[in-house]
Amino acid sequence: MKSELRSKLIEVRKKLSKEDVEARSRKVVENILNWDVFNRCSVVMLYSSYRNEVDLDYIADELIRINKTVVYPKSIKETYDIVPYKVDSKSQLIKGAYGILEPISTEKIDKNLIDIILVPGVAFDKMGYRLGYGAGYYDRFLKDYKGIKVGVCYDFQIVEDVYRDDHDVKMDYLVCERGILKL
Repeated sequence: MKSELRSKLIEVRKKLSKEDVEARSRKVVENILNWDVFNRCSVVMLYSSYRNEVDLDYIADELIRINKTVVYPKSIKETYDIVPYKVDSKSQLIKGAYGILEPISTEKIDKNLIDIILVPGVAFDKMGYRLGYGAGYYDRFLKDYKGIKVGVCYDFQIVEDVYRDDHDVKMDYLVCERGILKL
């Protein structure tokens, strides 16, 4: 069930046009930037969009412009871990192990100093559980994280059930085109 749902939603997202991704992403980004919870945060972890995920580049630009601390994850393929690094400019991102832009910065950030993490996903259920690509990177990283966990997605990625496992980590909020859902 999980792999079928993953395949189905990746295919739907893959078929989005560039214009559709831009328009949908703009709505999600507006919701995030107008959100008081987000605006109170000083240290923000973003992600680099991959395979038509919600594009957060504008948020990165805005946070850097107003001197907030921007963090991006680096995937460690050998251990399936995420290491967070501070980024002062998007020019500090290069293609990593999976073809996703990752930080080249050497300034590692303790995850407990991160106020809010914007988390990508293939799908989220209405309880806030996430379906990713299946390697468990974010579940391991978020397991003992005490800050705010925000799933970022398009409306169609919110489903009834992601067939969660015991190790899956629940988000605190979901942000999509139609708004912000507190879980």
